[in-house]
Amino acid sequence: MKKIIAIIMAMCMLFSLCACGSDDTNANDTAKPQVSQDNVSTESKEEETPKFVVTVVDQNGDPVPNVMVQLCKDVCFPSKADENGVATFNAEITDEHKISLSICPEGYETEYVGTNYIYLEDGITEYTFEITKK
Repeated sequence: MKKIIAIIMAMCMLFSLCACGSDDTNANDTAKPQVSQDNVSTESKEEETPKFVVTVVDQNGDPVPNVMVQLCKDVCFPSKADENGVATFNAEITDEHKISLSICPEGYETEYVGTNYIYLEDGITEYTFEITKK
């Protein structure tokens, strides 16, 4: 049942990404509608400093680029990590937020994919997400 739910969620995220018309060159630069203040603002503003930063690294501390990280509260919002393994979100984190990878990149493994989340602490501004290189 968990696999079916994970597949459905992954398909919904893929559909929402395709519907936004973003390309792979830089998914974070695509202007999208702003959501409620409790959730993530996906509107792109160069002068705006992200409120929450996730760095994806392997077990050696090396950055893992182009990983889709999802920040969830009531709904999930994806952000693609840049070449330094950094994904940004415009949300003030509460203990109701959680993160996971949308899909684990090929050659890596983690238990925190899809609906298996890491629960965040209230007020944090950054988190290092470690995945294991096979």
